[in-house]
Amino acid sequence: MKLLLFFISGLFFAGTPAVDQTPVSLESVCKAVGSADVRGLMAAMGSEVELSILDEEDMYSKADAGAALEAFYKKFSKTNFGKVHQGASKSDDAEYCIGTLSTDKGSYRVYVYVAKQGGSVVLQELRFDPS
Repeated sequence: MKLLLFFISGLFFAGTPAVDQTPVSLESVCKAVGSADVRGLMAAMGSEVELSILDEEDMYSKADAGAALEAFYKKFSKTNFGKVHQGASKSDDAEYCIGTLSTDKGSYRVYVYVAKQGGSVVLQELRFDPS
């Protein structure tokens, strides 16, 4: 009986993905920045990310970066995000986007840098600088 339950539960969980496996793109990361989607940004991160929010810049773990981004978006309610420039490295193994995030407390220049890995990207650096 236990063996039967083991196989049935194995069949059930085999078709259930543990995490969202949708490929991440630079576009989806930029949309997450503009919509204050911290979960979307965290989904694009590796185990560490270089994060700069105003005057605080450091390498953060994924969890710490998520907490810092939550605090930022709570303090600065976003109103609009617009891309100013987008490009790729010469070797085409990385992409970046520069944009402006308008908030209720002013505008911020946002710099997004992602590294390509397979059919997806990994967020390497995210900066929020005063405009």
